[in-house]
Amino acid sequence: MEKKRESGEVLEHMLLEEIKLEQIDFMDPPVEWDLESHQKEPYVPPILIEERDSEIVDGENASVRYTLLAHHRSFWRMLAKRPLSIRALVVRSNVHIPLAHESIVNCTEEALLFDGLLRNRLCENRSRLSELLGYSRARITQILNLLKLPSGMRRKLLLTDEISEFQLRPLVRIIDTKKQMTMFSHLIGSKLTGRQMALFIDGKKEKKKNTKPGIEELMSEDHSSNGSAVHDQRDKPEPDSQDKDDPGIRTAHIRELIHRVSSLKINEWEANAREAGATETDIMLLQGVFMLRRGLYERAIDILEIVVENNPDYAPAYFYLGRCGNLTGDLVSAENYLKTALELVPDDPDYLIEFAIVLEKLKRNTEASTFYKKSGLLRKRFSED
Repeated sequence: MEKKRESGEVLEHMLLEEIKLEQIDFMDPPVEWDLESHQKEPYVPPILIEERDSEIVDGENASVRYTLLAHHRSFWRMLAKRPLSIRALVVRSNVHIPLAHESIVNCTEEALLFDGLLRNRLCENRSRLSELLGYSRARITQILNLLKLPSGMRRKLLLTDEISEFQLRPLVRIIDTKKQMTMFSHLIGSKLTGRQMALFIDGKKEKKKNTKPGIEELMSEDHSSNGSAVHDQRDKPEPDSQDKDDPGIRTAHIRELIHRVSSLKINEWEANAREAGATETDIMLLQGVFMLRRGLYERAIDILEIVVENNPDYAPAYFYLGRCGNLTGDLVSAENYLKTALELVPDDPDYLIEFAIVLEKLKRNTEASTFYKKSGLLRKRFSED
């Protein structure tokens, strides 16, 4: 996660409350926790939330409980001093939510915050939470999915802020807990990127990026409105099911599907797409793309967000969500979506161009120029290949 300020700066002037330690529910530190190794870290007041299911006795709330949501390492260090109470930020309203969120740099703590807010109805639903924080609904879901990881793994993640949600995303999909822990240990030891982690879990080596078949032709046609530019792909072999899991190959495959069906009548495109090897997820993506091209942006966004919620590594859906954001003026969402698309497929010229356009609209011209240049170089390289 990218934060504008350090955690301590955000909470420095917040009104903190004195909370008795016996009222706080918290996770014990993992066995790897070493007080001395974290002693020099800046102290950040813990973030708590009051659980709403407490009982009222004789006009007083006799069983108020608080749950620790963030800054666990600071909390654990305080425990060593055996205090009777601690000063903490208790999130009680929408005013506290953005400030508390901005102070968090650990992805697991971010998930715990979201869960606490939704569980205690401080946010009515994920849509409201996304409005408060400037996140997409799909992004909220991706972060909450981290809570599907085993509790022991989540405790280990509280020890480091260096692991991102994107790196952990492939682990969430693994059902076998033992395999999950093995992959997690490899992630910690090798410090893999999210893309490398996904490939490692799938048992594949990362492919060279200049081996994408016909990518320049596919990319140049994506922006064409001329239906005659669509080529018949029947004689081309379809990627096998494992190759389709690679984000780069999947992106090229989706473009082929779009080119193939874009000039067909509305009652023909789905059958033609299935004949070309489209999955149910591909069909839903195509529905979203067609809504986008007809200017029905809200309907397109609804469809595409369902795609990424169920398929967090589906790069084309993030790209077209980014394009929706660009076209509707929601540039913050567009930037976030396109960043995710580029994390999955770093050297896609179309993704780079769209990202550069968004950055230019955000008046970040130097950054935009870098991505324009990179896209141009890649197009030239692919055309030479």
